[in-house]
Amino acid sequence: METPHRADDDRRAWGWLLGVLALALPGVFFFRATFSRDVFLAGDTLRVFYPIRAYWASRVSQGQFPDWFPFDGFGQSFTAIFISGAFHPTTLLHLLLPLGTAVKVTMMLSFTLAFLGTTALLRELRVSRAGALFGALTFTFSGYLVCITNNPTYLLSATALPVALWGVLRFIREQTPGRLATGGLLLALVAFAGDAQAFAVVQALGVLLACVEPLRASETWPRRVGACLLLVVTGGLLAAPQLLPAAGLVSSGEPGARSVVEAQRFSLHPLRLAELWVGPFLTDAQGMRGIPEAVVRKLVYVGGFTRAWVDSLYVGTPAFVLALAGAGSSWRRGRSWVLVAAWVLLLLLALGQALPVYGWVYQVLPLWRPFRYPEKLGPFLVLGLAVAAGWGWRQCLSPGGNARAVIIAGGSVAAVCGAIALGESLGGLWTHGWVLPHWPDIPAPALEGLSHNVVRMASTAAVLALLCALVAWRPRLAAGLVVVQGVALFLENGPLYQVSPAEILETPPPFAQQVLASVPPGEPVRVMTRVKSYGVPRLQGYDYKDRLSLAQTAALAPDTPVFWGIESAGGYLPGESLRVRKLKGDLERWFGVLAPRLSTPFSLARTEELSGGLPPRAQVAAEDPLFGLTLLTHPDAPPRIHLARPECVPSVEEALLRMSAPELPRREVAVIECAEPLPVAEGSGTGHVTVNRVTPEHLEVKVEAAAPAVLVVNDALQPGWSATLDGASVPILPANVAVRAVEVPAGEHLVVMRYRTPGLVPGLWVGALTLCALATAMVLARRRAHRITSS
Repeated sequence: METPHRADDDRRAWGWLLGVLALALPGVFFFRATFSRDVFLAGDTLRVFYPIRAYWASRVSQGQFPDWFPFDGFGQSFTAIFISGAFHPTTLLHLLLPLGTAVKVTMMLSFTLAFLGTTALLRELRVSRAGALFGALTFTFSGYLVCITNNPTYLLSATALPVALWGVLRFIREQTPGRLATGGLLLALVAFAGDAQAFAVVQALGVLLACVEPLRASETWPRRVGACLLLVVTGGLLAAPQLLPAAGLVSSGEPGARSVVEAQRFSLHPLRLAELWVGPFLTDAQGMRGIPEAVVRKLVYVGGFTRAWVDSLYVGTPAFVLALAGAGSSWRRGRSWVLVAAWVLLLLLALGQALPVYGWVYQVLPLWRPFRYPEKLGPFLVLGLAVAAGWGWRQCLSPGGNARAVIIAGGSVAAVCGAIALGESLGGLWTHGWVLPHWPDIPAPALEGLSHNVVRMASTAAVLALLCALVAWRPRLAAGLVVVQGVALFLENGPLYQVSPAEILETPPPFAQQVLASVPPGEPVRVMTRVKSYGVPRLQGYDYKDRLSLAQTAALAPDTPVFWGIESAGGYLPGESLRVRKLKGDLERWFGVLAPRLSTPFSLARTEELSGGLPPRAQVAAEDPLFGLTLLTHPDAPPRIHLARPECVPSVEEALLRMSAPELPRREVAVIECAEPLPVAEGSGTGHVTVNRVTPEHLEVKVEAAAPAVLVVNDALQPGWSATLDGASVPILPANVAVRAVEVPAGEHLVVMRYRTPGLVPGLWVGALTLCALATAMVLARRRAHRITSS
């Protein structure tokens, strides 16, 4: 019989082992990042995550909180954009470490959290330690999580899912204030990471777990439902600093999908489901480190983009076999059927455009409409398989388990994979049955590569499946299956993550230096980029995605100019003003006429796209022959803040018609939406302004107007801005459809504009009061327990 002292030692040793593995395994798996200066830089890691984190750090290090983000789409709310992750705890790393290092550490810690969270969740489900480690490896180093390092916002959300569900399950099983606080904070962590859809789905899954969890002897269904609702509400209240500003953005704009077609971009192609157990057979692991654009376009194109959301979904053949075995051995349990049905529903949603299910949900549930990109549901599918694999370990590989289920599942998977490998190697089953009919003119090297991938991966999967069946015959070997699973994931998914030289992030491109030299130090300057495709020249020492990142920074693609203090007229983040979007309806006119009119003195395009001529009154400022880019300057662009003569129109529609006319109003005229005509006199629009930009949220302008006029600020008009004239509150008027203006009388005046994110202060109060209430409840519960123990 095990003594309590020995049990404590055993738990302590297990804790140490788990901690060491959680820290060491990500470092080993991502060795190309760990043991070099290279940084994660692919996709939106470069375009979104680095710029957002760099801006947050620059503001907070000065003792300022970033409400307004001026670098995207003429400016937008920073905290209201869910993906900003302004309240995520890893942002604090940027106050201590250089930008590239802070992001690298953030990535590694997210995988540590995924490993620990999945282990804890499986242990809470009574899975053995070996089974929990197996499931944790499956989720942590699945193809989805490894490849979504190209978008850390969604990586941070995905890696927090297991620990959030663990918190839910623990509270449902024992409803104490401490567990309520833990569960609520972990749910809020998913929201703070920046993925609104993941937060909504994990809340729904938490409710589902509460419904299928057996009642305790002293518990009733009304109490269970009440506890479940309490936890969901607590998570929402703690996340209020993020949720309330985001709700304000939803009510005033379109932060997500604007149509069911847009919502279903990045849908999962049905063919890619085979990746779950076979491996990433569509990838070019050595050259592209992912699925080439041509392969997406010809073979798995479903959503509207010519690249995949992630390049692999592989969870390891052993995990797939154990998941099948676990489901098969639990088919008589109603709880299992409910959870399997939930997984299937998420799978149908992830398939997006390939099926009508996502469209039905979009039409029936209005709250679902801000969400987009069905493939974003991938982490739930992968987590479901990881948990099912852990459950299969418990049901089948534990003493007295149903080993026969593993043998059947392993043999079946081996037979299918073996048939695929033989069919392709002997008769071209894959290449002649699918590839050539969909891509008749495929280059020979691409065809050979796709064929080789299928033969190799299917053969390997067949061997791994047979190995699972063998282990079922000899359960003492089961622990070795953990190592086999880790190796399989490392070999197939390891080559697909992308790291690039840090100098790409640290070296200003030539155009950036020229743009900054055109304005005084600290003066904002805006660039409009119109580059439909990036030239990717061959550069020694750089692979394809390195060169793609270089091309994007050279083109000042949104939002990379943040690194150099340059604003982008292009809207890449979801909080872009609807009024700016209205003006961008005609992209050619926007690029050549409207963006310059709204104080964008520079624009950038591919040189070959300018063969038909330059935009009106534009001049060539510089050329980059290496990347085939041309920087244009627009000498007629007005100053960012200036006095103008008002031309009143009654509505935004009239203003849009006026700005869409063949000839714009004269430069000194601003189209103002006003209920009554504004005073105009000789000399209106003339005078002098002196600007003091205290912070991006606080603007002071001294005006000397020769006659009644309007002060135009060519930054986005968004809810949350207020203005005063000589200390008295005045309305902000829409100017030229998209920007801000204030009426000013003749003479000297002081105009002050301030911004505060709608909902931010109430959200902070709600979150703080909820924390205080939870802390009070925890103290009272501890005192009560102490009194009971003492008596």
